[in-house]
Amino acid sequence: MGPKISRLPKDELDGIESRVKELTNLLHFGSVNDVRVVGISGMGGIGKTTLARALYERMFHQYDFHCFIDDVSKIYRDSNSLGVQKQLISQSLYEKNIEICNVFEGTCLVWSRLHNVRALVVLDNVDKVEQLKMFTGNRDILLRQCLGGGSKIIIISRDEHILRTHGVDDVYQVQPLNEKNTIQLFCRNAFKVNYILSDYEELAHDVLSLAQGHPLAIEVIGSSLFGRNVPQWRSALGRLRDNKSKNIMDILRISFDQLEEEDKEIFLDIACFLYSKDENYVEEVLNFRGFHSEYGLQVRVDKSLITYAYGYIYMHRLLRDLGWCIVREKSPKQPIKWSRLCNYHDFHKAMSEYQVKLKDSL
Repeated sequence: MGPKISRLPKDELDGIESRVKELTNLLHFGSVNDVRVVGISGMGGIGKTTLARALYERMFHQYDFHCFIDDVSKIYRDSNSLGVQKQLISQSLYEKNIEICNVFEGTCLVWSRLHNVRALVVLDNVDKVEQLKMFTGNRDILLRQCLGGGSKIIIISRDEHILRTHGVDDVYQVQPLNEKNTIQLFCRNAFKVNYILSDYEELAHDVLSLAQGHPLAIEVIGSSLFGRNVPQWRSALGRLRDNKSKNIMDILRISFDQLEEEDKEIFLDIACFLYSKDENYVEEVLNFRGFHSEYGLQVRVDKSLITYAYGYIYMHRLLRDLGWCIVREKSPKQPIKWSRLCNYHDFHKAMSEYQVKLKDSL
């Protein structure tokens, strides 16, 4: 007879409960006067939107006006500040086809409709400071000035520097799941129960070592293994080590693509060679390479691409995998053409290929 199935609520299984509580404390929900602006940051797929949505769905009914604007970045690309304004105003008026001719008109309308209203506003996926400057007259903090006491504004961004530049009151950094929540989330996707089936224990832990508490990776990998037998799991594990999930890599790739060229090179150097190395050593190597290491490393920290701990620089395994994928993508079967050889196996293949070419040329 198998182990008894735990009957924990879904949110508790996801580790959401403790995170919602921490975010609630930062937002000062107990205060009836503070207009509080808090940012949520973290690497792609780590659960920023999931956390904000969980809190929003629990609290929105307590507010006169509530608004959750999905993908501010896309709206801004499609229709600039006016598009973001339209989303905010249309939700405040409960009208889908609101007509606004320009940003000044939108600013006036926001002021008239939301003045002294107690509101809960969430702005998701902000990737440029300009996307938060949606009002005229240099009034970046119009919402703070306009909204009634007790209003809360949540801004979600992968880049903590954007949040700090905008002047948020605090930033909540979403961390990978702990071991307990990692296993529970994986089991729900891979087995549809809350425990690891006995024949799969060793394989399950090998799989989870690849995800390192990353919720999106856990869900994608777990779902792909559901209903598979043990030999199929072993085959899938080998494939995952060599060929990373495109769904996961595409989400992580967004942060890389937003980097400047020099910052991309620094990212790839760390992913291939310098993760888990002493901070001073990393800076020395990068400076030797001609990079501005101190600034470049801080950019990576702000974008949740690396972390500092006890004098060392660390990178999540999935981000290291991303770096390796990028290095290899142009000529996946010709390591001699790669910009970096990340391990001995790569080096050996490149040298073997070089020797063949050298021999053919003689």
